[in-house]
Amino acid sequence: MRITLVASGVIPSKGYGGTERQVDWLASELVRLGHRVVLVARTGSSHPLCEVRQASTEAQCRAAIPADTHIVHFNGWYLEVPYPTLNTEHGYTPNDPRTHPNWNFVSASHARNHGRETFVYNGFPTDSYPLASLKNDRLLFLAGIARAGKNLNRAVDLARKFDFPLDIAGGSRWKLLMRSQVRRDRVFFRSLGPRYRFHGVVGGDQKLRLLGEAKAFLNPIAWEEPFGMAPVEAMLCGTPVLTTPRGALPEIVDGDTGLFFDTDAEFAAALGAIAGFSPQRCRDSAADRFPIARTAKGYLDLYARILDGEALA
Repeated sequence: MRITLVASGVIPSKGYGGTERQVDWLASELVRLGHRVVLVARTGSSHPLCEVRQASTEAQCRAAIPADTHIVHFNGWYLEVPYPTLNTEHGYTPNDPRTHPNWNFVSASHARNHGRETFVYNGFPTDSYPLASLKNDRLLFLAGIARAGKNLNRAVDLARKFDFPLDIAGGSRWKLLMRSQVRRDRVFFRSLGPRYRFHGVVGGDQKLRLLGEAKAFLNPIAWEEPFGMAPVEAMLCGTPVLTTPRGALPEIVDGDTGLFFDTDAEFAAALGAIAGFSPQRCRDSAADRFPIARTAKGYLDLYARILDGEALA
């Protein structure tokens, strides 16, 4: 099949780039399966396995799509083009109009929250995440620290109340003075002291080390998370997740990979039980459910349905 993947960011991603990483990994897997992939992405992009056509505007994106493509899979821009299309929404935008056909989402709850049914879970190159069997006594919070919905505010309070050390990654502490909600919550000042270690934006070996060595991944989200890539990355390193049951997390976390809490009492019980989790079973569960091969198969099934004339619900 001749497939055009479109991303509105730079590939490989600069920084976190969750959507861009998903498109990058999907392109590699589709090529491995024998498909011809053209990647249309922002100026500065590259990929070792497929042709890349760079675009920084919607007009350039349209012009870059090969005339002989069988299907265009948009992961950004979402344009009207004279080809069969699939549009995957990666963010949380339930109020945006969707006049184009064939929308897909990244979890069942994500689709539901947008009034739709079709979804394909995100996938990961699971062999790139080493299992870490030895854990330290620290919990890890890894997310955009200035995003109120990620709820660093509560993570800081839980660490103080239940007396555990907390590693914080996803931005400099100074960012907490730049966003109104976290500034009003005084998270900058409440996270001062040796209990809290800020690591900034992490990637590569540093990120894998933090994910693998943590006693647990702390994810007290306060919004409808579309999927939750970082929690799955922690699981793949053998680290269980402590999370609020918001958005896709009840689909992502199972009995081998973590526990849920809402109240502080529920958190205390979960924190006490997390030591009994097996790093190997944690990793095996995540690797079985979220490999990039399964994601690619899910997308190939959607491509085939669209090419057969089906309109996705």
